[in-house]
Amino acid sequence: MQLRVLGPLEIHRGDASVPLSPKLRDLLAVLLCHSGRTVSADRLIDALWPRVPPRTAAKTLQGYVHHLRRALGPDRLAFRPPGYALATRPGELDADCFTRRIQSGRQAIATGETERGALLIREALALWRGVPYDGQEHLEPAGAEAFRLTELRLSAAEEWAEAELARRQHADVAHELYGIVADHPFRERPRAQLMRALHAMGRTVEALEVSREGRRRLADELGLDPSPALQNLEQAILTHAPTLPSPTPAEPPHRPSPPLHPDLRREPRPALGSLGPGR
Repeated sequence: MQLRVLGPLEIHRGDASVPLSPKLRDLLAVLLCHSGRTVSADRLIDALWPRVPPRTAAKTLQGYVHHLRRALGPDRLAFRPPGYALATRPGELDADCFTRRIQSGRQAIATGETERGALLIREALALWRGVPYDGQEHLEPAGAEAFRLTELRLSAAEEWAEAELARRQHADVAHELYGIVADHPFRERPRAQLMRALHAMGRTVEALEVSREGRRRLADELGLDPSPALQNLEQAILTHAPTLPSPTPAEPPHRPSPPLHPDLRREPRPALGSLGPGR
């Protein structure tokens, strides 16, 4: 069985998709956000009926649990007072596979296996099909988990880019980062990485325009200046310095993240999915 949440929530048993009603899909989403942990019946009721639960909510929930058990198979959804716990097995939940591969990729890069680490991160990014928990983001735990996964995806893409810059794969990095910078214009690390990649390819004018466009967006929309690290990188490119400042600046604590809702509603660009092998 495959449980997929890196996009619309899906259950696959073999090659067949398991159909779920909207309420069963919501119930499964909440349980998957707390995989292996008990979620109280009261919390499930609050998630399924956030405004005014029906008087029969407890009994109706029991009915939903019964139908979800049939869809998932035996020994998956256990009653544990005061609620229920969903058990998943290794390799079944795509979000878990994504997280593990990111961790393995980071460890490989940290020990000097840069090419292997970049490949593992590429494989992790290729698991994404769209917005996490798409259709269930109105549920508080699903919305929070979708935001966490989206942030992890972005930071992983930045780490992949850093590893590939070290391997001098500048064209591949530039191709991927143009989309990330467009979608997340206030994240300085991918902007700086794109500038470095373009400069290394001899496209210095484009690198400087990427910097200036970021400066304009920060000033016009947030009333901020670029970080000192980004300003130093721009100056080094402008003056044709023999070496560029490294490493790429991390996100400073004061730098605001883009709003949650627009970030989650934007579909990942196809180019990011193409990071996966065989695509």
